[in-house]
Amino acid sequence: MRITVLILVSATALLASACGGSNDEPSSASTPFDYDASAPLAYKDKGVINHDYPLKVHDVSYTSGGKKVEGLLVVPPGKGPFPAVLYLHGSGGDKTQLIGPAAWMAARGVVSMTITMPEDLIPADATPTGRLVAERKSAVATVVAARRAVDALQALPQVDDDRIGLVGWSAGARVGAILAGVDRRIEAFDLFSGGAPPVEDYAANVPESLRPAVRRELGAVDPLRWIAQARQSTVLLQDGRKDEVVPRSALDDLAKAAGKAAEVRWYAGQGHTPGRKALGEQLVWMAKKLGVGEPVVEGASTGPQ
Repeated sequence: MRITVLILVSATALLASACGGSNDEPSSASTPFDYDASAPLAYKDKGVINHDYPLKVHDVSYTSGGKKVEGLLVVPPGKGPFPAVLYLHGSGGDKTQLIGPAAWMAARGVVSMTITMPEDLIPADATPTGRLVAERKSAVATVVAARRAVDALQALPQVDDDRIGLVGWSAGARVGAILAGVDRRIEAFDLFSGGAPPVEDYAANVPESLRPAVRRELGAVDPLRWIAQARQSTVLLQDGRKDEVVPRSALDDLAKAAGKAAEVRWYAGQGHTPGRKALGEQLVWMAKKLGVGEPVVEGASTGPQ
């Protein structure tokens, strides 16, 4: 999926010179997304990859489910402790896709992390039921990788582990919708272009013999199911009325499932990719949720112009 020129320009400018626990623990109820929080993160910081800019971008990685997850950590000057925000890209993207918005948030005195979410390939020779099982396992691995990113952020000495937010776009918004109902350590969720049709819609389009497997496997990782368990007023859904990728019905379904947990904002001229207005409002909303004020890092880009 393409990102806006604004995001790309900010990311290019920023990278041009480049050659846990809290008082609000995850829910104790069992979910498909449980993991061994005591497993080693193997967090590595390979150093700063940009120069002559007020914000420092670190090339980082950690492990989740035995696999390495690559990320970028944008750090404002000072010792903190700073709030933190995790950014989750769209389908086919990687850790660089949302580095622009991450840097704009960091300019407000926030540690920002982007990651490349794992995407497991489904074997071409898998049976229909096998494909459903593989899809469920892949979704679980992606959500757990995001939860491990929160572990990594909470372990950083410059991060205030009681003030963590999440921004997700498209596929990243679907992951964020699940996390909104699963991980209580995250205080605020801003989800761009996030939609999900009901599992019954999938079931209706497969042979009757396969419907129990659809309900079992896809139902376990259904964003509609999990966002319905989100805390009140913790989610902002930002959707374009001209979204050419996610059907309007799927956007509406996610908003309906969120209920009182979410505020929904529609943008008349916006498609699937967030525009200036949505990106600017995201910065203001998340900053307010995390208790930060105006941009504080002198000389750093502070948002879409």
